[in-house]
Amino acid sequence: MNHLLAKIRESLALGTPFNIDSKNLAINYDSKISQVYITLFQEGLRPIRWGSKKESFEETIKRIIFKIKTNPSFYSFNINDSSKCRILFEIVTKEYPCNIRNLTTLRMKSPNRFEPGVNGLKYKYEGITRFFMPTDGYTKSIMSVNQLLNYLSKQCGIARKTNKISERVHLMRRESIEYTFLESEAYITYEDEVLKLNRGYPEPVEFSKEIVYDKMIKSSDWLIENMNEDGSFLYFYDPYKNTIVDDLHPNMINPLYNNILRHSGGTITLLRAFELSKKKIYLEKAKDSLDFLISTFRTHTYKKEYACYPFFNKKSKLGGAGIGLVALMHYYIHTKDESYRKYIDGLVRHILSRVDKDGELIGYYIHPLYNEGKPLINPDDEIKKNLFSFYYPGEALLGLALYYHHAKNIDKKFKEEIKEKSEQALDFLVDVRPIKYDYMFESLPADAWLMQAIEEWVKVEGLKKQSYIDFVFNDTKQMFEHMYKNENTFSLNKDYIGGFYYEYGDHVYHDASRCEGVVSAYYLAKYLGDEQKASWIMEHMMLSAKGLMKTFHDEKSVYAHINPKKALHSFRFKLTRQWVRVDSVQHAACFFGRLLPVWQKEDKTIEKKAAKCKVYDYSEINSYELFEEFFHKVEQTSSHGKKVVIVSEFIDEKSLNSLDIEKYKTLISKAKIDSLYTIGSFTNHIEVIENINIWKNHSQSFDTLENEILNELSEDDILFIKTNKDLEKFIHKVQL
Repeated sequence: MNHLLAKIRESLALGTPFNIDSKNLAINYDSKISQVYITLFQEGLRPIRWGSKKESFEETIKRIIFKIKTNPSFYSFNINDSSKCRILFEIVTKEYPCNIRNLTTLRMKSPNRFEPGVNGLKYKYEGITRFFMPTDGYTKSIMSVNQLLNYLSKQCGIARKTNKISERVHLMRRESIEYTFLESEAYITYEDEVLKLNRGYPEPVEFSKEIVYDKMIKSSDWLIENMNEDGSFLYFYDPYKNTIVDDLHPNMINPLYNNILRHSGGTITLLRAFELSKKKIYLEKAKDSLDFLISTFRTHTYKKEYACYPFFNKKSKLGGAGIGLVALMHYYIHTKDESYRKYIDGLVRHILSRVDKDGELIGYYIHPLYNEGKPLINPDDEIKKNLFSFYYPGEALLGLALYYHHAKNIDKKFKEEIKEKSEQALDFLVDVRPIKYDYMFESLPADAWLMQAIEEWVKVEGLKKQSYIDFVFNDTKQMFEHMYKNENTFSLNKDYIGGFYYEYGDHVYHDASRCEGVVSAYYLAKYLGDEQKASWIMEHMMLSAKGLMKTFHDEKSVYAHINPKKALHSFRFKLTRQWVRVDSVQHAACFFGRLLPVWQKEDKTIEKKAAKCKVYDYSEINSYELFEEFFHKVEQTSSHGKKVVIVSEFIDEKSLNSLDIEKYKTLISKAKIDSLYTIGSFTNHIEVIENINIWKNHSQSFDTLENEILNELSEDDILFIKTNKDLEKFIHKVQL
């Protein structure tokens, strides 16, 4: 593909005729279905795109190049500069029937399941055939069927019939339109590389402790880079629309919508980054953000003492006080700075005032729709139900726990009251809430904040209750039972692994907020000395951590953004939906911030327990010979366990164009490899892998893969190695 994309760029930039022998390309061109699209992306410019399908592949590319060059914007692109102008190549490889009336993203085994970024649609309306290519799900920020059909209605003109999205969707299902599903292969240039795309995201997605640390720190830096002068964070950014106006509050422009709970979450993120890096910039910026939080405070009295609470967007939420207290306590723990002590004590008193006689923490102190916007002192059960929140009580109890453990010179009676009221609230949440609010509970647990709070409270004498511990581990178990894994996913959605679902078949929730609860469960298991449970949790956490990697906006993946630098190094919530929010960054970074210290310890354990297995090493430093014989050997060797293969690049860069892709595709397919790990410049010829599911990971350095491979191997496995690297020490660890 490197050669093909280089020839396309050369023809576009220099006007040289496009000539290529398609027989040497890893492309199966079928003139009946192989629609090809080429798209040019460049910062600050609208993309240029054209698609075609002629009798031959060469004719098709020539036609596309001609049409792209006739676009009036063409000469604004720096085609010659691969660091500025990126080229997307996509070719349809499959076409099959689609019943649009049954199109769904919810039923896993439905023949009409739509996987955004993986499936496209070809549709014919009023005699005109149009294509929604698979990568459009990623580049157009589309995740749901409604978003898809609304987008198509604008393409074909049906949107002009109504402004209501629901009506547009209905028309797209009911009008006389012929639909078929599409699948494709797609590649994007990145400087001098060509990267294969999976659901629009560049492969490979590297995963190691060092890489996770790097992304955690860079995402924290993204928060700082996007702070406002008053200490608040950028709340929302949509790279597809290039707007900072929140999509749920489109009329709030001046001022922009913000959320004080998520603001405090941003503060906690900076303090987690400080824990790992010890860089003072995170403390300094956290202080600025705390000053913004305090600017929202109002006061009242609790037992004739000063109390305070955040008042924001005409509301005072229990969670605002709770996460605000958590943020202030993290800063206090790291700095011992007493300058915020008045506000810390005031928040504690306010939270205690919100515990009713039954132990229920009241979700709101002020809400504009209740009691004329005045404080809710003794709300009735109907108001409590209407203002119920799963999250706020756990957030408040975590704040109280951190205060109880770490604040200095707490009055003895006040400290006892904190413990008593917290125990009362914990008992309500664990024992009473599931009965009183049973209709609020869903199949996928949501109360990660309470899991974090219990982790802290069980360390207090008298509060290591089995009911609290059971709550944490039962919720963890239920989350894992609603997790996508290798065994319940298919070839088209292996990137679901590690994410969650409410009902099996849901589009994946790569949910770092729930992972924060899971990592607390891990710490709790370690505190209780339950190593078996801790290992069980770690195994699942690592799946989630790896799954989150594809939600990170890195330099390679922001190719479709009109302003690539704006979202760079942030985390989004979804695989294809591009927008980011302060809490999409917060939850991922904070999960990783707690995972990283224990990941290091687990690595050491894995290294000691490395399984011994048969190893066939065909490596020879700086040798590109005999790779064909190597794969024949893998094919001919039988194994009672898995065939695990480690390879580096097959040939040097000078000989890349002479590599017979189809031959190696066949060799690798026949070898029946279970797990493939690649290093070095292997990505230059990634197209030799036909079944992408065997490809477990890639890195430029073997060191970042070593522990993952050690964890993969079992005694019955056979390890095959053919690299240009010196792996003698590694081989010694695993060889029988």
